[in-house]
Amino acid sequence: MPPGKGASNSKVDLEEELKAVVLADSFDELFQPLTLNKPRCLLPLCNVPMIEYTLEFLSSSGVHETIILCKSYSEKLQAYIKQSKWGKSGHSPMKIRIKVVRTAESIGDALRDVDGDPGLRSDFILCTGMVVSNMNLSRLVAAHMANKRHDKDHIMTVLLQEASQTHRLHDKSDESVYLIDPSSNKLLSISSSPSLPRPKSISIQTSVLLSCPEVEMRADLVDTNVYVCSLQVLALFTENFDYQSMKRDFIHGILASDLLTSSIYAHVLSGSSVLVSDDTNNYDRGADIGNFEIATAAEAEFDFISHSGYAAGVIDTSAFDAISRDLIGRWAYPLCPDSSPADGPVYSYNRGCVYKAQSVFLGRESHVHRNVVLGPDTHVADFATLSEAVLGARCRVGENSVIRGSYMFDDAAVGKGSVIEQTIIGERVTVLDNVIVERGCIIGDDVTLGPNVRIPAFTQVARKRPQSTDRFSDDDMDSFSDEEGDSDSRQETRGFTAGKDMCSAAATIEPFDTETLGLAGIGYVWSKTRKSDDDNEDDYHSMDMEEVKLGQLRTIGSSFADIELAEAELRDCVSDGFSSDHGQATESISPMEVFQRELRLTIARAFEKDHSAEDAAFEISNVRLSYNGDQNDMRRIVIQEILGNINLEQLPTSAKSVLSRWGGVIQKCISSRVEQVNTIDIVERFCALDPAIDDDLRSRLFRQVVPLLYEFDIVEDLAVIAWYNKAVDKPSDQVSHELVQKIEVFVDWLNESDDEESDQGSSGDESTDDNSGTSE
Repeated sequence: MPPGKGASNSKVDLEEELKAVVLADSFDELFQPLTLNKPRCLLPLCNVPMIEYTLEFLSSSGVHETIILCKSYSEKLQAYIKQSKWGKSGHSPMKIRIKVVRTAESIGDALRDVDGDPGLRSDFILCTGMVVSNMNLSRLVAAHMANKRHDKDHIMTVLLQEASQTHRLHDKSDESVYLIDPSSNKLLSISSSPSLPRPKSISIQTSVLLSCPEVEMRADLVDTNVYVCSLQVLALFTENFDYQSMKRDFIHGILASDLLTSSIYAHVLSGSSVLVSDDTNNYDRGADIGNFEIATAAEAEFDFISHSGYAAGVIDTSAFDAISRDLIGRWAYPLCPDSSPADGPVYSYNRGCVYKAQSVFLGRESHVHRNVVLGPDTHVADFATLSEAVLGARCRVGENSVIRGSYMFDDAAVGKGSVIEQTIIGERVTVLDNVIVERGCIIGDDVTLGPNVRIPAFTQVARKRPQSTDRFSDDDMDSFSDEEGDSDSRQETRGFTAGKDMCSAAATIEPFDTETLGLAGIGYVWSKTRKSDDDNEDDYHSMDMEEVKLGQLRTIGSSFADIELAEAELRDCVSDGFSSDHGQATESISPMEVFQRELRLTIARAFEKDHSAEDAAFEISNVRLSYNGDQNDMRRIVIQEILGNINLEQLPTSAKSVLSRWGGVIQKCISSRVEQVNTIDIVERFCALDPAIDDDLRSRLFRQVVPLLYEFDIVEDLAVIAWYNKAVDKPSDQVSHELVQKIEVFVDWLNESDDEESDQGSSGDESTDDNSGTSE
């Protein structure tokens, strides 16, 4: 429709109209206890507060004003914004307004509070304060407005990221299947279910399948927590108090409703398309909203515009880890540590994705492997090892310590001989000497661990004790942290204050969990399986096992391969102390089995990420040291896993390729000729007994592998000959004589080579004797 009477009053420039609403609060407990003193959006992601990525993303998309909804720690968020580039009057790239929503208990409550805000008069962008993206949303907003013109019921456009089901960005605790009309990208249905127990089927209404000529079913999409919304979205939240979350309640409720006719569209990053028209392109170039108009979809000539980019939301610590790795690996370029969106330290980029700030000290004998970020004034001592880790400002790592797959916030310190595995360590945490922190742990601010202690996997440790076993969201901790402050300040005097009054006062304060954290430990364990004095044992014993496992799946360092192990450990923990009351034996897992499971996972990660042989051997050695594993077990498992990678249908090419690539890892597991002989033993047993190998391929594989071990200097000729001579005399239940015979020719060749070398050596000696006699 051409501009009519009054059109001039409706013309509003896009820059003035486009606004965003940012949810700074999470309304869950997935980052506790790191969020006891600050909102989640201020936690550092690659040493930059997460909200910086979000604000930079919105500003680059042409957003003129952003309203930040904040419940807890609003004063800290306001203080941060004020001192940042966003708070500089007259120089801020975007106007920031913080709206405090004290009574909100969910995302729905927060959005109900902003409904009717005079600053929101048109469609807006909605996202969390933990979104990382390198895309410009202006074309997405244009597509959203185009869809509104030809679909009067359109209220929202959802931004989704394409990622395979095994991609690290996927929420491991949730299985979501999206049904989309490929002709328009209209979202038809979402089927979501917990990952545990594993769903065997999904339910789809026949009306959904019949609504379009073609329906696209996708399980490879990740919700980025970015939405373009009309004002009707806020009105629907206000009308329906059942809407508490976005995807599970609101989007699913809208799509499944028989009463509402509202429609939602999707935009998929990476290889997807959005239906737009020439008018949309005009809108994208900055045309006035008053002039932007499409009569019907049929009247417009639509084009499919390809969109690509990166967008992801930090919904849990597993996503925190995944997005950190993406930033370090430059998958979200130009968002990377050496191109930070915040005003802060400058990082230099080095080979292997190693980023160093100024004033970093590295000992001459320290080892910094791939994917490492070192904050300013960080000190890494000699013989310390870092790999896939992020260290904040002024961190300290002692001699012989290993930091792997972990994150250390500002002013954290690790003593000598400690191992930190896939863990997040808060600010001012001190890890003393000889401490092993297993994967999946979250250590809150101001905690001390050690010395000489092992922290079990998936343990949460805080400086403050929880008030009860009831769960708190991150936002409920605002008042809790203030109430506990005095108690903790008194506790800090333990061991340094004498006097009768002080001793009697200390007796009323519950001591730290030194049994778990070490004799000098300061802090309390917040494990979900911890039983307090007030717990009823029957209720405790009947705790929801699936819920705990789902929680672990959303934790850094977790995977589906760990579920059986986590369940066994959890049952053992839950049954401790009252198994006799129930008269039931509990499942347990030996330390050796734990070591073997972790070793196989480490090797699998090396294959998946294509580590160098040197890095893989180093990580494998660290696993053995961390779990005090047996050297022979390590060598056996390494050889089995490497041989298992050989494609039996492509012998001998595949065998040579695998052993040339990974043979160095086997070599690092061998330290003597006796172990070389044992290596051939392991190869023979694998070829003879592994059920995955067809019988007609066993001897062929063995005949190919043994010479290759010799060719790549993994075993010496004398070791092969010694093994063969012993194997010939062994009974058939200890060795396959069929396999032994297959290398007989190779052994004869080795013997002949040794004889020739011996003859040459003897000739040389005689010649020397003759010459010396002549000279006399």
